[in-house]
Amino acid sequence: MINPRSLVRALDKHWDAIEQLVAHGRDSIAFERDDLIMLLAKVYMHETSEQQVERLQNMVNSELLTELARSNSFQLNDNVRQFVGNLLHEHELGLSEVLKARITDIKTGLDQLHQAMQSSDMAAMQRGAVRIDNQLRQIMQQLDQDSHAIADIAERAKATDNAMPLERRYREVLDAYDRYVLPMTELMDTGAGGSFYPLLEEAERTLESLVQQLMTQGGLYSHQLLLRQVSFRIKDLRQLGREVLKQCTNTLMPLREEIRQHNHLSSAISLLLGEVRKKGMRKTFPKASLPLWRKERTVVISVGPELLTMMEQARDYQPSAIAFPEHSPEENKVNFERVNEEEILHRLYADLPISSLMQWLTLHFGDYQDSTLLKLYHKLIRLPDIVAEPNKAETRIALKHVAVRLHSHTMDISHD
Repeated sequence: MINPRSLVRALDKHWDAIEQLVAHGRDSIAFERDDLIMLLAKVYMHETSEQQVERLQNMVNSELLTELARSNSFQLNDNVRQFVGNLLHEHELGLSEVLKARITDIKTGLDQLHQAMQSSDMAAMQRGAVRIDNQLRQIMQQLDQDSHAIADIAERAKATDNAMPLERRYREVLDAYDRYVLPMTELMDTGAGGSFYPLLEEAERTLESLVQQLMTQGGLYSHQLLLRQVSFRIKDLRQLGREVLKQCTNTLMPLREEIRQHNHLSSAISLLLGEVRKKGMRKTFPKASLPLWRKERTVVISVGPELLTMMEQARDYQPSAIAFPEHSPEENKVNFERVNEEEILHRLYADLPISSLMQWLTLHFGDYQDSTLLKLYHKLIRLPDIVAEPNKAETRIALKHVAVRLHSHTMDISHD
């Protein structure tokens, strides 16, 4: 059984890796060991390979990751995935059928309240009110998650390659609209056809009636307060439901209309082109609808003097022979160097703070080529756990073949 305190401490220790795993979990069921090692190497660049393997083992021991049976793959703990997903708003779109089931349970809770008041059973009335409140909170949480999921679907569709056909690009949008927005619109209809808002209105009237009855009979103030709190939550849910449905519709409707208009336009153009190919333009379109220039204009094709001159020059063209050297001079060859990045990072962290990064590189690693030093300079100032700030004073530093003028960065460890 998972120890909650140990799990929270492990989450804090390995949060960066867990955050990446939750983001990748949308497209993957499980993760291979080598893939996890590669991900840890990207997230924790300052650690050695042995430390990364040890970190992976710690994540398994603390039950953040669970090993699948009959395989070497690992999977995020379901409780961890759900908890972190809620914090990061990484949600999957819910089902309207789940909302219908919660509505049915609210009706059962209202019947339980009526029976409790008729039998003067205050304990049963309290259980019924808590039951309704739990379902209301679950509905509000689902609506909030669905709004984030709809926004993610729209963003993924817009970020897809423009060269992809619209039908494939917006397939998830169309599926979400048909599977979620349309049923939710029907469910939340404020008229006689809907079941969500009429139920909330009925629940609100029932709770107000029960509060008045308790006040008349002299019930406990705690029971009256409990019913009023449930009534307030119903008011909040009525407003939230309208806002979420409007937001989801406004997010998906433009994308849905875009593909519908595109399909109508494409079909109309294809139909006209087919008629033109079979019958010709004059028989497909009425004579009066054709542009005026198509009726009277005559086309004459002639060769211009520029083209004639080019043709004359081409007839007398003779290619000129160019002798290329068989071997390039040694000085023009590019020497590829092997750079020990682990050694450089280890030396960098050991020497922090550094007042001038370029001078430090030329002092300790001046044997490298000029291009290699410049690449290392730009790579080191982007380390995530180090604060790099340019100096106010400009300096001139001579390398092997060139000299550079720059505001060399200062390097210090980040205290965030």
